[in-house]
Amino acid sequence: MNSVMLPTGIGIRLSKARSRLGAFRRSEHGSVTVFGIYLAVLIMMVGGIAVDVMHSEEIRTEVQDVADTAVLAAANLDQTLGPKAVVSDYFNKAGVSKYLKSISVTSSTFSRQVSVQASSTIPTFFMRLEGINHLTTPEAATAVQSIGNVEIALALDNSGSMSEPMYGTGTSKIEGLKGAADSFVDTMYTNSAPGTITMSILPYDSHLDIGNELLSDLKVTSTPDASPRKCVEDSSLDFTTPAISTTATLVRVPYYDPGYTMSLNNLMPDCNSSSNRDSVVFSADPAALKSTIDRMTAGGNTSIDTGVKWAAATLDPSFQPVVDAMISKGQLSSTYAGRPVAYSDSNDMKALIVMSDGENTTRYDLAPAYRTGNSPVWYDAKRSGDAAFSFSNPGGTQYFSLAKHRWRSAPYGNRKGDAGYPNGAVNLTYPQLWAKMSTLYYADYIYGAAYGYGASHNLWNKITTQTDSTTMDNNLQTICTAAKKAGIIIYSIGFQTSTHGAAMLRDCATAPSFYFNAQGTDISTVFAKIATNIQHLRLTQ
Repeated sequence: MNSVMLPTGIGIRLSKARSRLGAFRRSEHGSVTVFGIYLAVLIMMVGGIAVDVMHSEEIRTEVQDVADTAVLAAANLDQTLGPKAVVSDYFNKAGVSKYLKSISVTSSTFSRQVSVQASSTIPTFFMRLEGINHLTTPEAATAVQSIGNVEIALALDNSGSMSEPMYGTGTSKIEGLKGAADSFVDTMYTNSAPGTITMSILPYDSHLDIGNELLSDLKVTSTPDASPRKCVEDSSLDFTTPAISTTATLVRVPYYDPGYTMSLNNLMPDCNSSSNRDSVVFSADPAALKSTIDRMTAGGNTSIDTGVKWAAATLDPSFQPVVDAMISKGQLSSTYAGRPVAYSDSNDMKALIVMSDGENTTRYDLAPAYRTGNSPVWYDAKRSGDAAFSFSNPGGTQYFSLAKHRWRSAPYGNRKGDAGYPNGAVNLTYPQLWAKMSTLYYADYIYGAAYGYGASHNLWNKITTQTDSTTMDNNLQTICTAAKKAGIIIYSIGFQTSTHGAAMLRDCATAPSFYFNAQGTDISTVFAKIATNIQHLRLTQ
């Protein structure tokens, strides 16, 4: 064996050592002393080698650390200096610039890769005795930073209080929200590579209009009225999970006014299903997203829990069949196949933004018994106002005529002597009844005329079921916790909100720093900050 290979890869030649110590072996005198000297010299040589190797390793480690730090800084897409200048500056300030050999940069609008090659050649002290004058070690480092995929859902408050003015302006909060949300959309799409971002806009008040896309791709009950609602009742939703099944049957909100108005034929139905309340989901088109935002109007109660639930659902992998359906219909590029991606996908970020100017109020639903079938009300189209209606008792043997204000043997218009006899009045179905009056109007002015106010109040409580704010707060806390646990990042915005509303929204956010309190025109600044934060997190995940 002519040499020994150390773990560092350095070969030590032993032939010279053997020749120099050979005389000591051949001597017959002082054999113990000779052996000791032989061992001492060998130890000194090995120790000297260790010193040289350690010194070389110290320099190599220093150069490698500088290279690693430099490429990370240079690859940062927020870095304003040129990548090569950044790397050179790091090596110069560390005093190791003489070891830097090359810098290579590959850049695009949305990614940057920086690679460095270095080499440290260190003179030896002890190993030169063996003919090894230098130790050379290569160093290399590469860093890549790119903007990953992002799925975003915005749950935006469209309740009645959003018509109030922003502080210090004559502009309503809903108009301020529109401008801020439009700018957010522009910022996100301007700074994202094509195919990397999808966004959903979900306006909510007491309910949430899920829009035509989800209505067609989810299993939703039909409605018997001529103006089908595009809202799903919250009794169909599970707030313990972000997921909403694409195969389970969801109950649609019927057309009815729970008591917002006390007039005939001028109703404010629960679940505003006009186009100004439609949601748009999984969109890659900023123009379509901004069009949805710009149509928003203020009106109705506030159900923050509903907004967050549907927003979270659009980020949950259970909605992949909806995206697949949109792709098959040509509404979305096949680039987006597989979205919403699994929570474990490290190249994807899921961000939910919930904004409200208030707090949960009361949510009304129509009791099942009052949705279909014939109502007790008869209607004579030849008459106007309350006089057109008659109300039957449970057995259908007596009819209270609001034209005559007394009980009769037949609805007014169907008894001999009545105008319109013999078939002047027709029995209204419940959907037909709710198309003419609110549930409160019916209870107070139709039923109440026959049985009195006390009875009418009890009836309204049977017709219109209520979810109180405490239950809705609990729902909100539950769905926010479930979404965060799954991996969704939640930003929340209190827009001139109440103390209680701010507390609920702050608890919903991923962290206290992810809650924003917006006053007046601050709403635009807040959305801009969130856009910047999302971009930063996409770069550092």
